[in-house]
Amino acid sequence: MPDQMPSTLSLIRGEVVLGSIDVNLAAADFPWFSGVFHATPEFEEVRHLFDRELQLLRANSTDDSAAWDEWEEVHAELHDPGVRLCSIDSGFVADEILIHIKGTEAWWRGEERDA
Repeated sequence: MPDQMPSTLSLIRGEVVLGSIDVNLAAADFPWFSGVFHATPEFEEVRHLFDRELQLLRANSTDDSAAWDEWEEVHAELHDPGVRLCSIDSGFVADEILIHIKGTEAWWRGEERDA
């Protein structure tokens, strides 16, 4: 992800806007970025997937392959329609992302592509 990371990103799943993120550039720890997440009402339909993904990730402290399989299933369900971050003007798009959301906190890493 570039140095010119936008200050605000939209989180989109398929064609549905799940929310926006106010990026905290000062807290960036490349390749990880973070920010404040503002959910849209549509986020509620997939909140359980974000919650479950993070729960499974944090619970697998022993690197258990069966637990990774379950995490992969939840991750795939969440990402199958396509999950991406993009700027309001669509000049920035990152669609190969790993994103976690807990309450109003979002953190992610990913690859930018040309819009």
